[in-house]
Amino acid sequence: MPTLIWLYLTALLYYRTSATCVALAEALQTVSHDRLTRMLQADWSGQRLLESAFRTLFVWERGYLIIDDTVIPKPFAATIESLAWIFSSQERKPVYGLSLVLLVWTNGMLRIPLGLRLWHKGGPSKYVLALELLSYARNHLRCRPEYVLFDAWYPSKALLKRIRDYGWYFVCRLKKNRRFNGQAVRAYRRHPYWADRGRLSGGLKVLVVRYGAKYYATNRLMLPAAEVRRIYRFRAQIEEVIRVCKDQLNLTGCQARSERAQLHHISCCLVAFCVLERERHERNLSIYNLKRQLSLRGRSYALPALERLRSTA
Repeated sequence: MPTLIWLYLTALLYYRTSATCVALAEALQTVSHDRLTRMLQADWSGQRLLESAFRTLFVWERGYLIIDDTVIPKPFAATIESLAWIFSSQERKPVYGLSLVLLVWTNGMLRIPLGLRLWHKGGPSKYVLALELLSYARNHLRCRPEYVLFDAWYPSKALLKRIRDYGWYFVCRLKKNRRFNGQAVRAYRRHPYWADRGRLSGGLKVLVVRYGAKYYATNRLMLPAAEVRRIYRFRAQIEEVIRVCKDQLNLTGCQARSERAQLHHISCCLVAFCVLERERHERNLSIYNLKRQLSLRGRSYALPALERLRSTA
């Protein structure tokens, strides 16, 4: 791994400071902010760095693939490329920033970010970006997930049919106005708890489960309703990945103006998450406790996963 990238990861992991190159250079005291800035602007692949990290640090077999997106707010930025007003489902209002589509693998114990795409206003939709990530997982990483999980914003006809054509199963949420057997799913039955097989708009045959005000769908038609809801709960793992990257690794803090630099910073945050995930799993700590130890004890608190990544990436 190039020295500057390794130093950048070290700063993200050990120091609770803003993610500007000036602040990171001051924390490290061994490199200038100009060199960190040039590193972020350089021509290298953040996706390849991330792939090198999860291949080096983890071995995974069966598990779940999860798709979700998040907004990286930049409310005071004016000159960063690709910024747009994006609706944030978390804040329930439009937010000015970057929109990131993320693919994560989990087995319920480990969470591994596998890929990312940046959405551009006027460019390919988030559905198309999600399809690209699934294609990458199948054709490049050779993933064989037990299920693909996503929330009610993603079950487009193209996405569901692509998962079916891959021979995979999905479990997802549905919006209450999604058409099921010719009518809105909220009007299909008045009872708040039911499960039935039928076809969504687009012709895909699914099992739909209603549980109160929530609607779930899967193409595994014989799955019990309680099992559908249990499997879907694994989707929350991707929200934890996003939360840790924002709260502990300063995902939102980069002030670089170019899109390339922003993508490189995001990739470094995901690689740093992989290091934390490997270490907290081996030490049987929570990821927040581990990050607190790093902040309190500094670089005397060794991270073998980071050193392993440095020597092999």
